[in-house]
Amino acid sequence: MLKFKKIVNTILIFIVSMLIICFLFSLYKVFTNQIPASDIISETGLYFLYTIGYGALEGDSTIQNILAMVGIVSIALMTTFLTINLFWRLDDVKFNKNILYDKNFLKIQFRNNGRAICDMKVTFVLYDEVLFENIGKPKEYYMPILLKNAKWTLKLGLNETFWYKTVYNLLFSKDKKLYCVFSFVDTKTGQGSIKVEQITKENLKAPAELFDYKEFTKPKILSNKKLLPIENKGHLHLETTENNVVMNYSFDKVSDDNDFVMAYYNLHDPFLNLEKYNREKTYIELNLESENDIKLTFEIKLSNTNIITIPIEINNEAKIVKIELKDIPNNLEEVREICYTIFRRDNNLTGSLQIGNLRIING
Repeated sequence: MLKFKKIVNTILIFIVSMLIICFLFSLYKVFTNQIPASDIISETGLYFLYTIGYGALEGDSTIQNILAMVGIVSIALMTTFLTINLFWRLDDVKFNKNILYDKNFLKIQFRNNGRAICDMKVTFVLYDEVLFENIGKPKEYYMPILLKNAKWTLKLGLNETFWYKTVYNLLFSKDKKLYCVFSFVDTKTGQGSIKVEQITKENLKAPAELFDYKEFTKPKILSNKKLLPIENKGHLHLETTENNVVMNYSFDKVSDDNDFVMAYYNLHDPFLNLEKYNREKTYIELNLESENDIKLTFEIKLSNTNIITIPIEINNEAKIVKIELKDIPNNLEEVREICYTIFRRDNNLTGSLQIGNLRIING
């Protein structure tokens, strides 16, 4: 129905515009006494038919040439607009520009009101109108297919540097603009469509104090109760006490040197973003204790498959280990796992390790 209304509106605008132009020419002839005022309507109709390609005109060749040119351009424009409204489906995909905040996530939603579409791609671009350039790398998202009346909800983690900077700039800078570019393909006709929308701070439905830097980078604690076990040809039992998790491990006598056990934090959704902290002042604090000598491998695994490995030796006593971010060369924007790994090659066949809560401290 919406598409039909647009087609009707396009045709009506074309007809009315042509009639106005033709009426103005007829009015000119009345003022120059070339025709009586009573003939203005019939003269306008004659001009209109000539403009759309019907009928003939006699007399002033200048008027004939102008009307012919106006007719060619107008019909071309009308045909283009009709083609867009008949075959392009830009209005079928509804983009809710309001960014909603829900439990540490931002949410943006798309809805397909027409028949199935595929290869839907969404790109968000943060733009600086003073420097005339993009800020950082645009964020892209992809959906293989979206059926009729289906919704696509993007969950955007505030721990992602792009989204924190974007929202912060929208709230506190007039020169920064956020643009959403989305495209898709009609599965029936193969016709591609693309559209650009601007998102303003009025579309952000989240409390401004949420994006205060001090609030965003306050010390973070990863509870040891969230540690998960992994066994690779070793045996591991996690025992939770009041303040610690105890890794009780053992290996078979015939075990390989590369066999290991691991306790790890799963940070895939959302990622942990360590890039948001001031590297010069931030460190990771580990509280470890063991009754026997243990060689621990502390690992930070990133979304780009890079692994940061830090060996730690524990000698029969409690130990506080500080790992400063400034000493880690990698980009730490998307940390997906933090692991405590004990390899067979470095340790006795049995042992235990107490692990306290991991703390990220922004000094």
